[in-house]
Amino acid sequence: MRKKLVLVPAFILSILLLTTGCQAYGSDTPEEQTPEAQPPTVQGGGSVPDVITGLTVNEYDGLDISVNVLERMAILPGNVFQATVLVENNGDKTVSFVQGSGSFQTPEAIFLYSDTLQTIIPQDHLGIMTMDFVTQELKPGESLLYKLDVIAVKPNPDFDAYTFEMFDEGTYIGDMEWSVMQERFPGLVAVEPGSYSLKAYFLYRIADENEQFAAFEGPTGYAVAESIIGIS
Repeated sequence: MRKKLVLVPAFILSILLLTTGCQAYGSDTPEEQTPEAQPPTVQGGGSVPDVITGLTVNEYDGLDISVNVLERMAILPGNVFQATVLVENNGDKTVSFVQGSGSFQTPEAIFLYSDTLQTIIPQDHLGIMTMDFVTQELKPGESLLYKLDVIAVKPNPDFDAYTFEMFDEGTYIGDMEWSVMQERFPGLVAVEPGSYSLKAYFLYRIADENEQFAAFEGPTGYAVAESIIGIS
């Protein structure tokens, strides 16, 4: 993958948290209704981050994206867990995307979103960072793989501030035990046991060899994948 650099400040993707309802399905008659016949209710999944407004979903159909959570043990309310995001370019075109600061390991163009679970800022996006603005290219046959942290608590508008506060004290909030985090930040509320929607997004634009700096104009399309997370 090729890097392109220009000295302008990096931007930060904003996320708008919205809430949505869900449906439960059953049979027409009480006699036919059984627990096995009714799938678990999934919390959230209906709203979208405002950063994709104006972008075209699957503008390039050569991209495949997935998000998976592989946990050996059950995820409990308040637990931090990792989601693995895989983006593969299986088509015949090159796409460009924003890495952000040159000190970032996790691209700004890849992020998690949930309106019912709290996502965590990647650790490499905290602390001192270079002020260069970097774009990358994903060529045919190449792939991207990143692991991002999520915590099984309800989204909180102050969580990012808590994350920076703890990092300034030398601790990544994703490494904290729930009991310690809750004592430090009593406004955080663990989710109830159930099934929750978690989505991964990848923002990009189809690369144009005749426009060397087109990537700096921002993404034009996005790919999205969803995973259902079980909280015990």
